[in-house]
Amino acid sequence: MRAAVCRAFGQPLTIEDIHLAPPGPFRIAVALSACAICHSDIAYAEGAWGGALPAIYGHEAAGRVTALGPGARGF
Repeated sequence: MRAAVCRAFGQPLTIEDIHLAPPGPFRIAVALSACAICHSDIAYAEGAWGGALPAIYGHEAAGRVTALGPGARGF
């Protein structure tokens, strides 16, 4: 998967290939079709609230479920 990664606050995001671990208990994996970055994400990337880096922002996403972790049901 490719993602826009924040490696330093206030700097441009870098587009990188990332690898995700399989979903753990009660979690799902989703193949994303689209993702938006909202004003809260922009504020985080600018360092307004701190946080651990590197970070991938964008919590407004659309996609399809591709895998279920143990105990995940109803998706």
